[in-house]
This record gives sequence, structure tokens and C-alpha cells, in this order.
Amino acid sequence: MRRSTVYGIIVTLMATSLLSSATQAENLREVQNQLAGVLAHPALRGAEVGALAMSLSDGQEIFRLKAQRPLIPASNMKLVTVATALELLGPGHDCSTMQGAHAGEELGAFARRTLKPSDNALADALLTALPAAAGRRDLTPEQLCAEAWGDRGLYLHGARWVDGSGLSRRDMMSAEVIVGLLQAMDGSRWRQEFISALPIAGIDGTLGNRMGRGSARGRVRAKTGTLTGVSALSGYAQTVGGERLVFAMVMNGFECDVDRVRTMQDQVCEALAGLEREVSCSEQPAGH
Repeated sequence: MRRSTVYGIIVTLMATSLLSSATQAENLREVQNQLAGVLAHPALRGAEVGALAMSLSDGQEIFRLKAQRPLIPASNMKLVTVATALELLGPGHDCSTMQGAHAGEELGAFARRTLKPSDNALADALLTALPAAAGRRDLTPEQLCAEAWGDRGLYLHGARWVDGSGLSRRDMMSAEVIVGLLQAMDGSRWRQEFISALPIAGIDGTLGNRMGRGSARGRVRAKTGTLTGVSALSGYAQTVGGERLVFAMVMNGFECDVDRVRTMQDQVCEALAGLEREVSCSEQPAGH
């Protein structure tokens, strides 16, 4: 092959690569602008909003908005409860003695019954039983959770909880801590049991009637959370290109109808699912 031909091929490949990179950067900026626009909606004026989205494929931060601010997480607190229980006890742990458990029910099934429909009673029962089940009666549930995650390199800065369900308005958790927890569980040996317990957009659980038509359908697995003036949604999203993302959104103090806020959250998920980037997926766990 002549030198000029080889040179031409190299130039063409470089130009194609640069064009592809520019297109991906433009798509990323578009998604970031969409998220910023949604979360700056006039209906949220005066509300406190914390949000964070990151890639599980390459660790890149996709979007951040006051992510370090502790806010009332509502039922997103159940993520801490179930994740801690799975880490300390394993999905095969016999939950028969826990309030609300079925005879012979294992933790994996108990976790699904807790997170899919967002069962407050089961979440509170699980947190209450956790110290004894883990052989740490010397610790309160809150101390046990903090110790368990501290041992794994995740420090629950600013976190506070008085129950396992998130019903208390004294519970506090930042979007950054929630994302850190979700990242830790994505790398856990009990990853699949945890993720499979989450509601699936447009399919089941508390997300069964949300995101039923767009690109987020079946691509988002996340935990909802609702109290008066409080709404949260945190979990995992798989983009149309196969990239896996983790995200958290917590809204406090809004005065509009909660359905309007949920629509905004769904729009964020649709934007995340539509992100198109070429990233190395070789180390991603199989499935979603």
C-alpha cells in the first residue's frame, strides 16, 4: 500500500474519531442542559433540590445540583435499610421471626416485598430487627448502619434517621450519600438481589404507572419517596447505548401538586436514558 494511501486512511480515521467525540460531547451537554432546565422549573421555586447522576461505566459525573445538602428523603430511606440488611445478613437470611414476614421467608424475598410496593411496616420491622439479627445488640440500628458502611468506605455524612421507612420528617439524607450507597451496592456480591428488588419504570411496583411509553421504560430501576411537600427518586438507569448510570433526586418544600414533581423526575430519567456515549462496558456486571 502506498504511503499516501495509508496517510489518507489515518487522517480519515482521526477525523471520524474527533467527529464522534464532538457529537458525544454535544449530546452530554444537551442532557445536562435538559436536567438543569427541568430542575429549575418555576414550580420548584422556593423548594430545596438535591440531585446527582454519575456513570457506573467510567465514573464520570453527569450532573450535580446541591448534592451534598442533607434533605428529607422520604421512602428513599428504605434503600439504606434494605442495603444494610443484605450486606450484613445476605439474601438467604431467614426472616421468619420479623414482624410481617411469611413463614420461611428469606431476606431476598422480604426485600422485594419492602421496596417494590414501598411497604413502610416491613422496612421499620427490618431495621428494628437488624442489630439482633447481625449479632450486634450493643448498637442502635442507626449506629449499626453507620458502622457497616463506614467499614466499606462509605461515610454517611449528614445522614440522620429515626426509622427504616422514611416516614419521619426528621430523617435526612443527601443525594450524594444516596448515590454512594447505590454505587456500593452495584459492587456488592448481593448486587443482583438488591437491584431486582427495586421498582421498574413502566413495569411494576411504585413505578408501574410511570414512564410507561418513553425510552426510560424498563431501563430505570429506582426507589420512590413521598411525603407532603417531599418527593424523591433514586436508582439506576441504562441508556439506549448500554451505559449504566446511577442517580438520586430529592425535592423538599415544593408547593405544587406532587404529580407535577413526579413528571419532572420522569423527564430527568428520560433524558438520562437518552444519553449516548461510547464508554468501555467490559467491566460492567451482566444484566441490569
